[in-house]
Amino acid sequence: MKARTKVSISNNAGFVGNKKILYSSIALSICIVFLSVAFGFTDMALRMQEIIDKANASGLQPLPNDNKLLSMQRSMLNVAKMTKEQIELGKILYFDPRLSGDKQHSCNSCHNISLFGVSNINKENNPKQLVVPTIFNVMFNDTLYYQGEISKTDRADKNTTAFGPNYTVARAALKALSADNEMRGDISKIVSSIAKSDEYMSYFKRAYGTKVKITPEIIAESLASFIMTLNTFSRYDDFLAGNIKALSVAEAEGLEVFIDNGCVACHNGINLGGSMQPFEVMRQYRFKSQGGLESDSNNMLKVSTLRNVTVTSPYFHNGAFTRLEDAVKEMGQIQIGITLSSKDIKKIIAFFQSLRGNPSSLELPILPFMGQ
Repeated sequence: MKARTKVSISNNAGFVGNKKILYSSIALSICIVFLSVAFGFTDMALRMQEIIDKANASGLQPLPNDNKLLSMQRSMLNVAKMTKEQIELGKILYFDPRLSGDKQHSCNSCHNISLFGVSNINKENNPKQLVVPTIFNVMFNDTLYYQGEISKTDRADKNTTAFGPNYTVARAALKALSADNEMRGDISKIVSSIAKSDEYMSYFKRAYGTKVKITPEIIAESLASFIMTLNTFSRYDDFLAGNIKALSVAEAEGLEVFIDNGCVACHNGINLGGSMQPFEVMRQYRFKSQGGLESDSNNMLKVSTLRNVTVTSPYFHNGAFTRLEDAVKEMGQIQIGITLSSKDIKKIIAFFQSLRGNPSSLELPILPFMGQ
């Protein structure tokens, strides 16, 4: 009896020992897995930070924060100070077709906010078949219009308005009101009609005081106040600001491919574009004759922003490409002289997905009564 008991105790001790070994093995395995995951995450974090640093060093910049943005907006205006009353007035003017020559076209007719600030190519009054550039984030462009008619670096003799060169959005709004291929309005009649409208004048007085005088410049600045609120913060901005989790690995790798292949040489700054750059650097654009737009005298064209590029087809100034993949491939050939692989194009487009912002919701205004 005692012998059997002894054997029983001995077997139990062996079982306990085996359990200890098993638990130790499991614990060690868990520890190894945990450390591998932890170090993997650490390595990935360092990798993502490396891409952020590379992007910042290459001249890419996120959208400015609220205070810096407001300071930038105010630096681009003379009388308007970006008050909510001025912005609301600008929104009314933006949607008012009565400012156009035929009373049928508003700013929104071409720069449709519901379509990320673009529209389909309208061949009426548009013999060069120019794609309407997006109105979103336009304040961050150094140059406006494809051939650089308006630039922050314009000399006094080129800037014929009463605005300073830096007031690019207001200058462009003033030009658009009477341009033949845009609103085709009569600015003197616009001023007169607004001044005679008690309802319109109530909005101007609310925005600028009871002694306000209606001028082309104050109309343009009011429009600019609204237009400069049409900015789209994206995950890309969050990433550049230091949030390594804002982009997926594929998107971050696409950003690196974009930088390493030299795309950032033209698509740089806050807006990933918006400046004048040499066009057809390595090869002639295949659809150059479509629409007939020529580069300026220095073979330069304004670079389009890449923000929201995945939802603003067609591409190039004359809309020759509807597929983003084809546009990226063509740009690689004519600008940097390489044929990007399908893999690299896919990575770049993955990065482009991160550039899509979320416009703020907008309530359409009721337009003031203007009379006949």
